[in-house]
Amino acid sequence: MQLKKSLANGWQAIEVTGQVDSKTVGELREFIDTQLEEGMPVALDLHGVPFMSSAGLRTLLLLHRRTVEMGVDLAVVGIASEIADTMKVTGFYDYFTIYPNLTSLPEA
Repeated sequence: MQLKKSLANGWQAIEVTGQVDSKTVGELREFIDTQLEEGMPVALDLHGVPFMSSAGLRTLLLLHRRTVEMGVDLAVVGIASEIADTMKVTGFYDYFTIYPNLTSLPEA
C-alpha cells in the first residue's frame, strides 16, 4: 500500500493506493494519526484501492469519528463500485459524503 498527502481545493487529501486489509490497515491508521492537520477538511482518496476488508471499513469509521472530533468535513473520493456496494449493505455509506474525484470537491 502507498500513502500520499496533498492539498485539493483547500482539503487535505490522503491518497491510498493498494489493498486496505488487516495487513496494511495499521500503516493507514498511523498515517492518519500523524499526518492530519487540525482545522482543515479531509478527503480520503480511494481511487487506487481495489479491495477493502472489514478492517479497512473500521478504519473509515475511526477516521469519521476523528474528523467529527476535529470539527471538520470528511469526504471519501473515488471508491470502487464493489467497495461502495459493501458500504451500502453495511450502512457505512450513510456516514460519508462521496465524490467521484478530487477535482469535484467543493472549495473549502
